[in-house]
Amino acid sequence: GITVKVHSGSDKGEVCPEECPFFAQDRNDKDFCTFACVSEPQCSTYNPHTQIGDKKLGVCRSCVVDGCEVCDHTVLEDRCATCQGGYVLKEDGLCHFKYFGDWVYYLTAAIVVILALVVIWVLDMHIRPCTNETGLAHGLEARERMKLHKPKDSSGERPLWPLTTNLMTRNVAGPGMMLHFNFQFALILWALFVAIVWMCFAHFVDPALWILGTRRFGTPRMNCILVAWGYETQNRFMWTKVSFLAIVYVGSLLMCFLYGVYQLRAFQDCDYTNKTMKDFVAMIVDLPSLSGEKAVEEDLKTKIEEISGQPVVGVSVAWDYQEYEEDITKALDADVEAMDPNPEPEGEPEMNAIRRAFYNIERSLFGLSAPPEEAGGVGNSSDEEQERDPIDNLLRTLRTSPRAFAVFP
Repeated sequence: GITVKVHSGSDKGEVCPEECPFFAQDRNDKDFCTFACVSEPQCSTYNPHTQIGDKKLGVCRSCVVDGCEVCDHTVLEDRCATCQGGYVLKEDGLCHFKYFGDWVYYLTAAIVVILALVVIWVLDMHIRPCTNETGLAHGLEARERMKLHKPKDSSGERPLWPLTTNLMTRNVAGPGMMLHFNFQFALILWALFVAIVWMCFAHFVDPALWILGTRRFGTPRMNCILVAWGYETQNRFMWTKVSFLAIVYVGSLLMCFLYGVYQLRAFQDCDYTNKTMKDFVAMIVDLPSLSGEKAVEEDLKTKIEEISGQPVVGVSVAWDYQEYEEDITKALDADVEAMDPNPEPEGEPEMNAIRRAFYNIERSLFGLSAPPEEAGGVGNSSDEEQERDPIDNLLRTLRTSPRAFAVFP
């Protein structure tokens, strides 16, 4: 029962003798991190809150009860005296969740049913017959066109770019993608730089830097030893932390400068070696505000050709349409849809009740159009024709912005 103060050099694996097998933290003195080897009946003498002798840990501890706020210190077993909010204390001395009841089973059953319906839905979509071969082919073709292809080879084919393509130097989808992957590579280099600097300190200064802040905690005695060791070690190697931060700060600053210069040179090199849209376009500024009633773009094209003596493919004027953006965007979407309509199935297949229910849910979720017989058989072409005139009138009321773009061959 001799009280001993532990320090950074104490042995964490030390155990008490068999006659006094438990470490008890001595709360009778005014010092901290003082422990004594005691028997279980003596545990509460040194610390009234740790009356239980734990043979596995070799320490005196308090009760371990989930949801317990105040332990029952009158017994040498895991029993609670007062439970936390939301828990109720029962005769076994344990805290039980107050709100656990039949609703938990009902909620679990509902979740299981929903998951089962989702699984059945996915399986049903998987086994459905294809009823729109044209639409499927159209979708696959559109997806294929969205993939990045190489320029045409000698046979006229455009194969896909291989996975081994270096996107940092190969212009696959414009300079923006190249610069983005250069940025990703720069982040990797910076992280390696930071890690290597710290590894050098740990290797050449002291191996303790490898484990500082990572050692496992345990019993109160072990924690006291660990905290004392960590405090002394951090103060002893404070200069390494300051040096590490200084090196990383200066190194990061220099790397940012080099990275910025490299990105600028990479963009300029890509821009000089590749023909892009801006090589054929001239931007016209400070145009007067003109009405949409006039053929502004044709007049500008003619005037530019007269002044420059160069042929012009076309002129695109930037219009001030912010107040009517929603209406114009809707009309543009309708024009695009008319030029590339979605192929409709030839006829709706026969469905059982379950598949019909899933099909109706899909139509409402994904905004699919109703079958012709449900939509009334007649499309909305008359409505679209009626909307065409208001859009034309609206366009005539627009005014031009100060900018336009002329495209040269």
